[in-house]
Amino acid sequence: MAGDALLVGIDFGTSHIKAIAFTPDGQIAAKASVPTPTIYPQPGWAYYEPAAMWAQTVAALCQMTAQIDDPRRIVSVAVASVGETGVPLDAAGQPTYDAIAWFDTRTKPQAERLRRELGADPIFLRTGLSVQPIYTLCKILWLKENAPDAYARTATWLNAADYIAWRLCGVPASEYSLASRTIMLDINGLRWEKDLLAEVGVDAGILPPLLASGTGLGAVLPGAAAQTGLPAGAIVTTGGHDHVCGAFALGVTEPGSVL
Repeated sequence: MAGDALLVGIDFGTSHIKAIAFTPDGQIAAKASVPTPTIYPQPGWAYYEPAAMWAQTVAALCQMTAQIDDPRRIVSVAVASVGETGVPLDAAGQPTYDAIAWFDTRTKPQAERLRRELGADPIFLRTGLSVQPIYTLCKILWLKENAPDAYARTATWLNAADYIAWRLCGVPASEYSLASRTIMLDINGLRWEKDLLAEVGVDAGILPPLLASGTGLGAVLPGAAAQTGLPAGAIVTTGGHDHVCGAFALGVTEPGSVL
């Protein structure tokens, strides 16, 4: 495999952050895994500090690139992640609050109010989701109601994979499979559901552009390259929701197949 171009995948998962490099024909060249830095402050609550999300991703990438004879072989990087979790950023790109974990249940009141005020069936028809506390919109509403100063300073909301990709290349964007886990995606038009957001008082302007998986975002920045061992100039692309990416990788794409 010496001399072959390498593709890198990053997965920000519930228990671990994984990084893997492989050749275009699927041969694994290097891999690493580190624990996801989850904090549990009280029963039902869980969150990630954005700085720790990045630091642990850097750790996984450093371990992986150290196994490669020449990291300059890496030509592209894609990021997958858990759904629902998001990082709120201010206009300068600094986090305004911690990232609430997808399985955190502090948002039950927000989910109940969405069902009561907008109706479960209308929301399902627009977004394809049955309202549950885990979904992103409930987290944004919780932030607005419980940390209004942080919400007021939020200029951009990035899903977990979006945040890691942004740290690598500086371009904010989201991808459809991740957006589909937010209760904010119009599944019929594949666009942000601005009318629904207006109904609940959330500014749609904080949401990034939507792109298909595999879309090139930009090159790895010199600073990110110095931290991770990735070569500056390698192209960062959109990845997707970890379950969807895993199903695709295993060929679970036909009706009747199950992962």
